[in-house]
Amino acid sequence: MKKSFSSVIATAAVLGCGLLFSMQTASADVVGLLVLDGGLVTVTATNLSWTGTATVQTPTSTLTYGAGNTLVANGTAVTLLGLPGTLPTPISDFMSFGIVNFTLDIAGPGSSNTDCSAAGLLANSGECSAFAGSPIVLSQAGTDVEASLALSGTVSDGIGTVNTWAGAFDETVNAAQIGGSGTLTPLLLQQYFGGPGNANSNFITTSYSGTFSALVTPEPTTIGMTLVGGSLILLAGIRRRRRS
Repeated sequence: MKKSFSSVIATAAVLGCGLLFSMQTASADVVGLLVLDGGLVTVTATNLSWTGTATVQTPTSTLTYGAGNTLVANGTAVTLLGLPGTLPTPISDFMSFGIVNFTLDIAGPGSSNTDCSAAGLLANSGECSAFAGSPIVLSQAGTDVEASLALSGTVSDGIGTVNTWAGAFDETVNAAQIGGSGTLTPLLLQQYFGGPGNANSNFITTSYSGTFSALVTPEPTTIGMTLVGGSLILLAGIRRRRRS
């Protein structure tokens, strides 16, 4: 069973089973796919922090940047900044390597439903968030819990045009990761972190990797709406693939 970032935090708990950024642009800017394998991440009810760096994986990764369309090399270390409970967005250099800077502008939205019981899930398309305002969406995935976090922002190499990206971290959490056994439900994971109203000091440390897709919007006036809409569309697509 794959480890995952516990996704119940009232922040941007994210982590994902691999990151893949797909971008499109008319000029020689940051463009392509970025696939990462991660190190470790620690998730609490109020923040998310990574240990070490993620590394670029090729040939799947095809991200290029700079005037010469430089291909990001296999094994390139990518730094991820932690996410506090109250996100001071934008977060510059949220994800970065060399001259490439991914700025985080939007995390979520999570589910408006904080009733993670079976009845609550049934009434809300099988989804909930552990805390009100949390960007993390929880759902049942067999005997595990699937945690999804939509993210979006802008990316630049300091040379070309500032483009936009959007995607979602997606991961599963199992009962063993919170000291239990058998089936882990969204309600049990919510309770582990003290949700929905009493955040505690419990934490989970797990490995991460995943798939991330990104968008680019050429019109600056429409960037904000596209980031939100793109995140929702991409997140929905990832959930459908994992449940099929």
